[in-house]
Amino acid sequence: MTAKRMTRREFLGFAAGLVGGAALAACAPPAGAPAPTGKEEKPTEAPEVTVLTTAHAWDIVFLEHQKKFDNMFMERHPDIQIKVTNNTWSEHNTIVPTWAAAGTLPDIIYVHGRYAFPWNFEGILVSVQNYVDSDEEFNVEGIWEEALRLYRFKGEQYEIPYDHGPIILGYNKDLFDEAGLPYPDETWTMDDLLENAKKLTKEGQWGWGGYYGTIVGLGNEQSEAILGPWEGRSFNDDDTKILLDMPESIEALQWWTDLIHVHKVAPTPAESQAVPAGIWVAGVAAMFALASWGTPQLHELASFEWDVAPWPKGPKVRRTGSFGSGYGITRDCEHPDVAWTYMREYLSVEGMEFMWGESGRGSPARKAAYQSWIESDPAPDHAEYYLDALENYAVTGHPYQTLAGGEIMDIFNRYTGLIQSGDMSVEEAVQRIIDEGTPVLDEAYKKLIESG
Repeated sequence: MTAKRMTRREFLGFAAGLVGGAALAACAPPAGAPAPTGKEEKPTEAPEVTVLTTAHAWDIVFLEHQKKFDNMFMERHPDIQIKVTNNTWSEHNTIVPTWAAAGTLPDIIYVHGRYAFPWNFEGILVSVQNYVDSDEEFNVEGIWEEALRLYRFKGEQYEIPYDHGPIILGYNKDLFDEAGLPYPDETWTMDDLLENAKKLTKEGQWGWGGYYGTIVGLGNEQSEAILGPWEGRSFNDDDTKILLDMPESIEALQWWTDLIHVHKVAPTPAESQAVPAGIWVAGVAAMFALASWGTPQLHELASFEWDVAPWPKGPKVRRTGSFGSGYGITRDCEHPDVAWTYMREYLSVEGMEFMWGESGRGSPARKAAYQSWIESDPAPDHAEYYLDALENYAVTGHPYQTLAGGEIMDIFNRYTGLIQSGDMSVEEAVQRIIDEGTPVLDEAYKKLIESG
């Protein structure tokens, strides 16, 4: 099994070959016709084929792009056949544990950062550290550390990220133009965001639209974007203690809550839910938090001009959250060396450029592949601000190192929902979160320690 990495030229060559092959087929001699060589040729033995199964969570359109990569890979490796299973994102995360229980896991599966730690703990995936250590050409150091840390378990690399994106500031250029206001830029602070949000709010329009319509959210990347500028935190480093009662965290949560109930520049949950498409996509929010993976949706659906700017600096620092997704080899894989042959090409610089960079799907986890996304058609005009965030002030959002991540997120969402609706104060909600969440975290940590 060859371990040579596919170069960019080979990618382009195979892509062209897949198209050109169809045309050449029309000129081929009819089936059964003698070969026009003038001499008898010895039959060649077909290579022994290894079937490699993969599981993705793509939409139908992007699945076709996935198939293009797989066809190129199989052209390059005629001894490997790729068989694909595809589900929606939510279906995939539900079915993986079912596959694991039945012993029918595909060889390679998609792993969102939120599920990596519990799935690794359950032994659903296996460490690829030996491949990372021995395969110098793969160059894992070319992947951002903030992306890799999501997929380490007990000191070893279990999965490899393909994308890792930060939250920065998105804005509706049409609404800024209509109000005669200059666009956000590198000098903006949170005070600037508030001042402009007031000017851009009117009947049926809000200055601030939040993150997918959520104004006060504490999940993963959003928690760092919300709390980080005040140097607040949601958890300690190893996700064993909730830190929302820090003065900095309370101050940050109150600031964002006041956008709804004091300044009235952001929608209540009911107002946000009244716009099914999402207020940011519908064009009734002048500014909003936008992760890199949200840009294809805006490119496809928005009927207005939009762009991005750096996440505004807070009272203490400029900081935002980031998160990502990756792929790993499962415990049911009978041919891990073959699986790594696929993984190393899929997640190489060239693989990331083809799959996620040039397609505009999202920000690649390798810096060397990032320019291809910045230059892609779906990327915003100032997409380089995402790269600046990754390199200078984005951090991976907690929690991602606990077995209680799902339960904790449910608790967070329940009480932040009450904050946003105005039914509970920030201080009371934080205390309720700590009272309910601490025993859950403690139990999860105890289970982890007992497992060794």
